Amino acid sequence: MTAISTAGNKVFVDAGAFIALAFRGDQLHSRAVAIYQALLQQGVILFSSNLIIAETYTFLRYNVSYQAALGFLKNIKSAERGGMITMVYSTPELEERALAILEKYCDQGLSYVDAVSFAILEQDPQLQDVFTFDAHFYLMRRNVLGEGG
Repeated sequence: MTAISTAGNKVFVDAGAFIALAFRGDQLHSRAVAIYQALLQQGVILFSSNLIIAETYTFLRYNVSYQAALGFLKNIKSAERGGMITMVYSTPELEERALAILEKYCDQGLSYVDAVSFAILEQDPQLQDVFTFDAHFYLMRRNVLGEGG
């Protein structure tokens, strides 16, 4: 795990971080909130993808409640409109690269969303930090903010 204070000015946010932030009952909720607040204080630019938003919404919808899922979606859209988060939308090129990533790391149990996220990280060398609780991101040699809980 990388110290939050050493994070760069761009941080990619994974579904696990969003879930922990949105769901007070998550065992990592307090930790996620502390990391998120520290990132905001540092003025970090947050990035995520439409696939991560879909994955988070789906998890919250089926494991928490419709209200939690809808609230999350509204908060993300508001943050995106306000410039607090930059959304990267999946493209055919990213998805082609994701296929190659899934083949390369066939022994790692990656999800399709992970693979597209890896492709996004590959295309932007400035995205060195990931707010996640998923150790798979170490495969990309990124700084993981949150894992280890």
